[in-house]
Formats: sequence, C-alpha cells, structure tokens
Amino acid sequence: MKILLCSPIVPTKELGASKVLIELMEEMQKLGWLCKLLSPTEICPDILSYAGIEYQHKYVEALKNYLHQYASEYDVVDYDHLYLPYPISEFSHSTLFVARSVLLVHHFETIHIPIPNNLRGRIANLIKGASRKAMVEGWIKSATLTIQEADIVNVSNNDDKAELIRLGISNEKICVIPYGLSQSRRVLFDAVASDPPVEPTVAFVGTFAPRKGSNDFPKIVQYISEATPNVKFRLMGASYKTEKEVLGNFDRRLRNKIEVISNFDPEELPDLLASCSVGIFPSYLEGFGFGVLEMLAASLPVIAYDTPGPPMMLPSEYLVSRGDIKAMSEKVINLLNNQQELIAARLWAKQQSQEFSWQHIAQITSETYLRCLEFKNSGN
Repeated sequence: MKILLCSPIVPTKELGASKVLIELMEEMQKLGWLCKLLSPTEICPDILSYAGIEYQHKYVEALKNYLHQYASEYDVVDYDHLYLPYPISEFSHSTLFVARSVLLVHHFETIHIPIPNNLRGRIANLIKGASRKAMVEGWIKSATLTIQEADIVNVSNNDDKAELIRLGISNEKICVIPYGLSQSRRVLFDAVASDPPVEPTVAFVGTFAPRKGSNDFPKIVQYISEATPNVKFRLMGASYKTEKEVLGNFDRRLRNKIEVISNFDPEELPDLLASCSVGIFPSYLEGFGFGVLEMLAASLPVIAYDTPGPPMMLPSEYLVSRGDIKAMSEKVINLLNNQQELIAARLWAKQQSQEFSWQHIAQITSETYLRCLEFKNSGN
C-alpha cells in the first residue's frame, strides 16, 4: 500500500501539526506501508515568502495541481482539512481521499479565544480584528468544502466529531483516531519515577499564547502560590516568546517562582518533567493536546479546561470549565496538599498515558484506511 501524507507546513517535530504526520508515518512504515511526506516547499518552492491568506491560496492551488498529476500513484492521500476545497471527482477515482483535522477550524465559530491581555493586544485587535474574522470565515468555508468532498474525515477527538455531525457531516464518514507517543520516547518517559518530588512544582508544556491560556496564567500562579507558598512553576515550550516577555505577564513578586524553558530538544522533556509534581493545561482549544499526554507519561496528573482535545485523555474530575481559573487552581492545590492523593494520581497518570501509543494508533489507522479503500473501490 502507498500513502501520501501532505503537510501544509514544512515538516518538523517541534510543531504539532507536522509532528503528527512524521510520527504516524514512521509507524506506518513499520507496518509495511510505502509512505511519502510531502512538504509545501516541494510543490511550491517559493511558498515561504508568503503568509496568511496568500500562503493558504498558494498552497491550495499547488496541492490541487500536484494531486491532479500524482494522486493516482497512491492508494491513500491524507491532507489537512483546510486545503482541498475541490470536487473529489477531479482526481484519481481509485485513491482514498482523507481530510485530516489536527485543529478543527469550525470550533473558532463557537469557542472564544481571548485576545492578549495587554495594551498592545487590545490595539492589535482593534486594528486587525475585522481582517482576522474574515480570515477565520475563509478557513471555515474552505474546510467545509474540503470535508464535504473527502471520502472520509480523520479527527483526533470526540468533540470534533460532534461538531462535524452538527454541521451535517455523516457520522459514518468520520473516524476518531487520537495521537500517541512513539516507543523510543516512551522509554525515556518510563524512566521518570512516579514518586512525587520533594519540592512542589507545577508544569506546563505548550506555547505561551492566548489560545493556550496565557491570559489566565497570572491568576492561576497567584492563587496556587497563596495556598502553597513554596510552590514553583516550570513553563516549557514557550518558543514564540523570550523569557523576559513571558515573565512580564506576571506580578513581580511571583516571577522568582517561575522558570521559563523556551528551547529544548523533545528528547530532553522527560528529564525536565521529572522534578515536577502536577501539570496544568488551560488551553481553550486543541486538536488533541500533546502537552497533556507528555505530562501524563512523566507521571504528572494534569488539570485542564474541558475543551476539545484533553477530554480524550482526562477524566471529568481533572477537567474544569474553560476560563474557570479558580476551579483549576483549587484542584492543583488539593493535589499538592494531599500526599496520598498525589501519589495515587501520579501512578494513574503514568498508566493512563500507556493507552496512547503510535504503534497502536498506526494499526488502527491502517485498518481504517484499508477498509474504507476496499469499500470505495467495490463500487459503493
């Protein structure tokens, strides 16, 4: 079997959208698939000179032209749900076309993402708010057409499926397949002890940005610090901000409690999490939430917002309503101040993470695609 995985961004394991494709491809190859990961620069060499809507338009056109020429060479074409808003009848009739959502854009219609909580953010929203709204509307239009035309839609959480069904997409057309950890990374995380560290430390893995809850962090840190004076915080993965910019969001009296690690190799993450006690994930919208899974694998129970993504991994007692800063803080405080409960929660976290392995997910993906391909080519 031959599969083409189309990445709308230059593939790297540092960015979630292409990380999914890289790690899935590695496991699919072990199952005997012949896989190709298609970079946008391969089909449009000058694409990195564009941004925003122009980038989208250039990539959409380039992908269409490439698939007109080469789709027939593959059994399956797996592409982002934003970028193929054309009748599928234009392309190879024997190829299975799979629209993949790493972050379903339709959620932006119903989930409000806070603007940056500073003067610059408010001014930028006044100046660019209308154009951003138009851009999102363009995304949703393109995604809707792409999904309607695809043979099947691959999403990573149940909220995505529910949203697509609400929009009129057939239940039978949607497959929910989450993400996981590779065996090589799992070994590194398994080396992290489940016993709580002596010094209470709250971890976060993810970009420090409004969608990920950056506006809510200052209050969360304040609430937890007031109840647990010796607590520390470790924010990892804030690569779009400097340490100074991140710390500038916090009260000066609390900055000495916060460690910002903005650049690290993914293989270093287990060691960085080893001295942490619990995790928080105040993201307003996810496709899956790799940061949650990585913290769980390092024995950290994670408190997250009840929003698309994290509920695939977390039970209801570890979820709070979006934006409920106080409830999130209280759940963290309760864990930090109850040693027996924390020990049990850390053992559970490690075990829960075992449910999400790329090896298993590649097997499910393979079986799903083979079944759908057979069904399509049977004439139905």
